[in-house]
Amino acid sequence: MKFFSSTNKLTPEWIYKAPSDFKIWKIFPTRYDKILCELRNLDKKIARFVCLSIDTGDKVWENLELDEQWWVQISDSDEDLFFLSEFRRPDFPVQGKVYAVDSGTGKILWESDDYNFLFALNGRVYAVKNLIEKRFYFELDSRTGEVLKEHESNAEVINELKNEKAESMSFIETSLPFDEFHPDYGKISEKIKPFIKDADLRFPAEILSKRNFVVVNYHVLNRRKLPLEVEKFSNVLKIIDIAEEKLVYEDILYNDLTFFIPDAFFCKDDLVFYVRNQTELVSIKLPV
Repeated sequence: MKFFSSTNKLTPEWIYKAPSDFKIWKIFPTRYDKILCELRNLDKKIARFVCLSIDTGDKVWENLELDEQWWVQISDSDEDLFFLSEFRRPDFPVQGKVYAVDSGTGKILWESDDYNFLFALNGRVYAVKNLIEKRFYFELDSRTGEVLKEHESNAEVINELKNEKAESMSFIETSLPFDEFHPDYGKISEKIKPFIKDADLRFPAEILSKRNFVVVNYHVLNRRKLPLEVEKFSNVLKIIDIAEEKLVYEDILYNDLTFFIPDAFFCKDDLVFYVRNQTELVSIKLPV
């Protein structure tokens, strides 16, 4: 693939490489200065969790000791805590035990399998207990797991809090499909088209605008090696300075894909994060 040439290109602020035989499965930042990586060894069915400094990529802690080695995942973060959830049945993923983990130390503050975790918000955990005919909602202290309030079967209160939770996660900025419905389409479409001429139009490019920068992610159809070979694609990320109409960063996230990958990057403050080849977490700092 031929890239645009450009001077004064950006370079990664930091790169975290997963251990050998592990894939980066999920990444989840806190509001402040940590980011949690969920790593999986698909052959040995082992899950690991590694906490990094969001500014430097340095390890804060790793090798969290959990009862379940595979059927566990990152569920949420709130303030300086991460929340992990197990599954009771691998063949039917009913949620099981929840763990509250201090993001600074990796210490498990409490664990419980009495409730199904819903979300965490403003120092509280909201959970549900499902009975045969009713659902009962509970509000727990996020640092102790102590039950502070029972909302009985009042789903309206929980739904209102879910909306508040969604608003509280606005510090994570994600991309939108770049079409005529995108809020910035009329303003920047002509400026970025020269940089995505090779985009496969069957898969819409996704973009995020940050000041005079546009982060764009799209797919390119690879040239077939054999006449009847299945179509394969490359997933490309570029950062464009639209004020200068200049490409300042580019990378290939995946080669030889047979499917479309949406939501391949996100931003927090002036940092762009993406995963390359499921083995490297890359951070790019946008100039202020």
